[in-house]
Amino acid sequence: MRKIRLFVEEKSIFIGAEIKISSGDFEYLTKVMRQKVGDKFFLFNAVDGEFCAAISKIEKKFLIAEIKEKNFDLKKVPNITLAFALVKNVRIDFVATKATELGVAQFQPILTQRTIADKINFNRFKANVKEACEQCERNDFPEIFAVKKLDQFLDERNSAEKIFILCDESGNGQKASEILSKINAGEKEIVVLIGPEGGFSEAEFAKMRELKNLYSISFGSRILRADTAIIVALTLVQEFLGDFK
Repeated sequence: MRKIRLFVEEKSIFIGAEIKISSGDFEYLTKVMRQKVGDKFFLFNAVDGEFCAAISKIEKKFLIAEIKEKNFDLKKVPNITLAFALVKNVRIDFVATKATELGVAQFQPILTQRTIADKINFNRFKANVKEACEQCERNDFPEIFAVKKLDQFLDERNSAEKIFILCDESGNGQKASEILSKINAGEKEIVVLIGPEGGFSEAEFAKMRELKNLYSISFGSRILRADTAIIVALTLVQEFLGDFK
């Protein structure tokens, strides 16, 4: 039977605490997984780690779970920010889920000159991130920032304390393995920049190339969809700079 894990927005979890579970998680536990009083599952809150809880009471619209023991301390992922141009809603769920599984610490949706979508359903995006964290056994939770224009984001992020990885479809990028293997990121934030379906404009490329610690990587001769590029980029960054090593 699959391991049941739930993210809960509790400020603190500790042995002996009683946690109230309601709404969608309550429906999932009682109707989908058919959990009963005495059954155990796992909780995490992105602060205190992962805990084993046992259901002590089930009411009509909520249940109470008592924390029995601590399984794992909080484990943070590498400090990777995905700065991605918004894509059509049909694929935004895919971006949230797969990037979470691949260890993104921060999501920064951006607006570019060629971006088609101009907003994000925050609650839906967060729900997909939550489900991915539960499934892939992360016990932290990525931060999701409000949408920003690319220029604003770059002005705020232009710092020597950050590493910028530009996924460059213009033909000016270099082979990823050769570039990334030479970077010593240390504790610096790694910002992965992914453009829209139509690519970054020349003006946007020019502005990004003014950044300190910018590295342009190429994915070869084929033009990838934005969601595909995100998976490729994050896999490469985790391989050379993250926790796949």
